[in-house]
Amino acid sequence: MKNHRTPPTADAQSRRAFLKTTATAAAAVAATGIVKTPVYGQTQAPSPGRVIGANDRIVVAYIGVGNQGMAHVRAQKDHAQANNIAQAAVCDVWDKRLDAAKKYIGGEVEGFKDHRKLLERKDIDAVTIATIDNWHAQCAIDAMEAGKHVYGEKPLARYLDEGFAILDTVNKTKRTFQLGSQFCADPMYHKSAQWIKEGKLGPLVWAQGSYTRNDKNNPSGRSEWTYPVDPDLKETNLDWYRWLGKAAKIPFNPEHYFSWHKYYAYNSGILGNLLPHKFLPLMLATGDPQYPRRVTCTGTRKVSTDREITDTTHLLAEFPNGLTFCVAGSTVNEQGLQDIIRGRKATIYFSSTANDVELRPERAFVEEFDREHFKDPKKLAEIPPLEADWFRCIRTGKTPLANIELAIRAHVVLCLAEQSERQGLMLFFDEKTRQIKTGEGKVIPAISYDSIVPMSA
Repeated sequence: MKNHRTPPTADAQSRRAFLKTTATAAAAVAATGIVKTPVYGQTQAPSPGRVIGANDRIVVAYIGVGNQGMAHVRAQKDHAQANNIAQAAVCDVWDKRLDAAKKYIGGEVEGFKDHRKLLERKDIDAVTIATIDNWHAQCAIDAMEAGKHVYGEKPLARYLDEGFAILDTVNKTKRTFQLGSQFCADPMYHKSAQWIKEGKLGPLVWAQGSYTRNDKNNPSGRSEWTYPVDPDLKETNLDWYRWLGKAAKIPFNPEHYFSWHKYYAYNSGILGNLLPHKFLPLMLATGDPQYPRRVTCTGTRKVSTDREITDTTHLLAEFPNGLTFCVAGSTVNEQGLQDIIRGRKATIYFSSTANDVELRPERAFVEEFDREHFKDPKKLAEIPPLEADWFRCIRTGKTPLANIELAIRAHVVLCLAEQSERQGLMLFFDEKTRQIKTGEGKVIPAISYDSIVPMSA
């Protein structure tokens, strides 16, 4: 990958003494070499990181400080005392965002344009990653190899193999990894998991959900994920080729930078940006998240034609225990499906406006089970509770709510869904070999950055 790295300012260097690594090790960390060239070199063991006690302050840094990244910066600053954290450094490829984040945090926070230089700071314990999707995996892996705990925005990664690379790195480094889907902190999904583990639904049958919206007041008055171009963005103040990462190298394009959600080079659209907020909590709510057995998906873009990604999609995923998920997503109609999990003996209904969930027995089992209702005053889908859970787990070593085992299972569903949608195939998954197969048993490669795949109709 062509890198245009901007070194820290002399003033920044005077404030911190960077870890002295050799030029050879630094050069080896090419952004294109995911996993194969970790930040401290291929043959060097991962850094163990600092042992953090119950009362120790956690030093946090941020990689990617655009809209979502700044949401984390603000939330963690607001709750810094409660979580006992210090905000120490930020990284972004655009000077304007980098400077704004430093100013917002205040103090002697340090700025970087290359995440690898940030990770050289030994005092940093944890990083929050909110880059474009095709940088999620590399940044997370490099951070864990450097001994840092990771809060990574959803989706887990851009492609299937990258997700498994993150899983393997978590298992190898024993770092605490939390995936950023705040719905996973909502109590109603955990109550559902409790009911199901207690056998109150019997065998699971099928579940449904959706993430749909239709906002005529989108930025610039245009279609979903079309954002205005900031005239302050220049090729001279943005590390464009670093931002592209493993995506195809194209000339400087501000429209791609601001409206990257519309292009397959950087994300999978509805599947990667909206539906994780359904699959992660609903899979958690089953009490036993599994890898899918088979997945099929359709998608169209007949309304929003100014993009590559679809504006409407429908996904079916069957799991080994017999449960089938039916999940829809749309950015051109807001009428969706209520979140429901159906079992042989009872059905669970989730509210879309509050932490409110109800278990209703099927008619054939009303004598065996009572109707149950659970309600919690916590607001839905708030970021701070999930971040607080991450910090607690860093200190205690416990499993986070949106942990890697949940994340990788949802990731496989959504990656197979994209491939099914774009290649017109029903796909089967072998969790032992991590292979994708057709109904005839033929192994086919997972799509990746190098794949040539037609756009959905």
